[in-house]
Amino acid sequence: MNNKQKEYLQRYQEEFIELLPDMSEFANKYFVKHFNQFKNVVDSWDEDPIPEGYTLESFEIYYGTSNVAQVCVVDGVLKQYELPEFEENNSSVTIMANANCVYIEIQGKEVLNKIRGVIFPQVIANPSVLLNNIINGDIS
Repeated sequence: MNNKQKEYLQRYQEEFIELLPDMSEFANKYFVKHFNQFKNVVDSWDEDPIPEGYTLESFEIYYGTSNVAQVCVVDGVLKQYELPEFEENNSSVTIMANANCVYIEIQGKEVLNKIRGVIFPQVIANPSVLLNNIINGDIS
């Protein structure tokens, strides 16, 4: 890691700890492995929560440090469903709603939650997506 990357990491870590000082030890332990999740917390912290009773148009769920959504629902239609096999609790869960980061959990600790009172849409499974996932062995 070069000096510029270290400075970038340190800046976000300091901003995270400033937002949630009681989590400094937690951040020090997991910051590098879950950098994107911590960065999303800092970047989304001042955003308003989704209004109570609002029905989401789209949402994506990311597990672990993946940059690809394992679950994607758009206008109530399941577009992507590919859950990895977990040997134990997943290290992190991130939910993006309407292209905004609204929920992050790292190592079982909720660090961002802007979805209280949100209504998730009734999901209609797209048969071709499900069939592709079955054929590829992504659904057990």
